[in-house]
Amino acid sequence: MHAASGHGFVHSIVMGGQDYPGWNPFVDPYANNPPRVVRKVLNDGFVANTDPDIACHHGGNDGTTAVGTAPSGSQVSFQWAYWPGGKNVPALLPADPSHRKAMLDHQGPVSTYMTSCNGDCSTFAANGALWFKIDADGYDSPTRQWAAAKLISNNSSWTSTIPPGLAPGQYLLRNEIIALHSSAPQFYPSCSQVQVTGSGTGTPSQDELVSMQTLYNGVVFPDIYADSVSFTIPGPPLVNFDSNGGGSQHSSTASSPLVTTSRASASLASTTMAPVSTSRPSGRCMYLEEFLLDPCLALGHRTKKKSLNSALGFDSSLCYVSPAELTLENGHGFCEHL
Repeated sequence: MHAASGHGFVHSIVMGGQDYPGWNPFVDPYANNPPRVVRKVLNDGFVANTDPDIACHHGGNDGTTAVGTAPSGSQVSFQWAYWPGGKNVPALLPADPSHRKAMLDHQGPVSTYMTSCNGDCSTFAANGALWFKIDADGYDSPTRQWAAAKLISNNSSWTSTIPPGLAPGQYLLRNEIIALHSSAPQFYPSCSQVQVTGSGTGTPSQDELVSMQTLYNGVVFPDIYADSVSFTIPGPPLVNFDSNGGGSQHSSTASSPLVTTSRASASLASTTMAPVSTSRPSGRCMYLEEFLLDPCLALGHRTKKKSLNSALGFDSSLCYVSPAELTLENGHGFCEHL
């Protein structure tokens, strides 16, 4: 069974000055939407590093017919939805310290890789690809922050730079957050298709390429609750095809060898979600159902959604079905399958 407990997927991606909607696993399967440049994911859960689908998540191995366009050297922004503590997260249950703690603990490194589709991305299988790193950030000693905390503080958005001088062609962009709050790390990869333009000729060398199936072999991830934290970002060095320096704005952290520092204190972000009214499952409604996973855990049992809807100040009339029907149709044992 695929992992269903977790939080987050790329809701949209901005590249080449255009905002492209992502694949929403709670809405798009029920709608007749145009193809997305962001490859499919089955849910907002995580994958394990030993999973065959670690490259682009469950459902992301196969291509889509949509491709975005961006010049080499330009920035790409990944807008994540429902990452704990970030954008589109409703007010928490303040009297519930376990739930509050869960929202603060989804901390870890963030990275962006690319791979050439060797032609048409729509027919390119991601699982067997070799990838090169364009951006990575881990644990920052001066600020005592994980990269995921920076993403949250930036409205759940992460920006990377397509390397200047990269040869034109179709590529996959892979943005990933790793959450380290559990006994085993949780990997949240997302892949998007891009046509890189420009006159560059740069291609990665063999020692700059890595398989996602082996990238994390032997990596020891730290205990984020320890008094001191040490972490070295895994993988090859950032590629650089330009004499003036390529890579991303996060590259300085990526090249640092080892960081040891005291545990960081996190801050809680809370946002108000805009009303949604639709005849289909709304993103807000579907998201709430998945979001209620943590309250179920915190309260120690599978709680009735209606009471939690009220406690969260959620207007259940915005759902296209009643909370009880949501429990049966879309909840079907989220809390039971952990």
